Amino acid sequence: PASAQFAMGGAIGNEGFDIVFYLALMVPLEYLLTSRRVVADGNRRKAAMIAGGVLAAVSAVKLGLEMAHKAPSYYDKLEVMPTANHAEIKKGYRAAAQKVHPDKLQAAGEDEDGDEAFVELKKAYDVLTDSALRDLYQKFGPDGLEYQTDTSKLMAGLGFFYVVWITVAYLLTRRKSVGAAQTWTFTGLLALGIFEYQASIVGVDFAEEFLPQLALFERIELLHRLYPVYLLGARIVAWMNYEDLETLNAFRLQHLHARTDKLLVALSELKNGLSGRRPAAGAGGAAAAPAAAQQAAAADAQALLDALPGTAGAAGE
Repeated sequence: PASAQFAMGGAIGNEGFDIVFYLALMVPLEYLLTSRRVVADGNRRKAAMIAGGVLAAVSAVKLGLEMAHKAPSYYDKLEVMPTANHAEIKKGYRAAAQKVHPDKLQAAGEDEDGDEAFVELKKAYDVLTDSALRDLYQKFGPDGLEYQTDTSKLMAGLGFFYVVWITVAYLLTRRKSVGAAQTWTFTGLLALGIFEYQASIVGVDFAEEFLPQLALFERIELLHRLYPVYLLGARIVAWMNYEDLETLNAFRLQHLHARTDKLLVALSELKNGLSGRRPAAGAGGAAAAPAAAQQAAAADAQALLDALPGTAGAAGE
């Protein structure tokens, strides 16, 4: 469908490429997080820092290349800022027109694509000098001009990004060890949606001073390109902070059972020693050895009881 087609490709990067790229990037990131070859001592914080550093470096290079090769906006073609007034746009158009005018290029022997460049420049000037068209272009880019009479396709294109990444975020945060990231990623996507609605529909741009050389629709696309980085970063932080309490409690219970078994053995030995005691009149020296053994067994039992939580002093009672 047309809505999906123009939603996948934008002025900065490409939605479809982002999905494939970051899903592929998850493979080395998971290896860095879990492999003992990377972090021999199994330190989760250290592994998360390494994986986070790789994610930041790779994403920075990718976004830098996409920004450097982004499709020029109408403002770029006229070499004016998105906040330029009518006089500045007119001045920029005259200066740019002199560079690509067919007559000038023909005289200089550089007539290749001259007519097309001039037509595009004139189209940019016509849009930016029409207040209604300029507002539409500023918010939605070329798609806003193309689908200005069909708002359903325009809204479908806006929603495509959120449908795709809600699904991807859900699938990538289902695992227990990264489950905490699900709330973070959904909250981030909701915040991005609120900002886009406020800027594109209501007309309130909270980030007007953020990269002022970019049009509003370009800044929104840049935020779209940053969301996958946020998603994978949230997974790394959630994995770093995760504690498998069920496994930990099972291990502690097993350890407690082992100590209990030792205590029962010691109590059994103590009982056997007490039952085998025989009183002997006038033989105090002979009875001293069994008494000492019984005291030692009682001391061992008490030590084991003290080592168990909540059982200190039980043997004495």
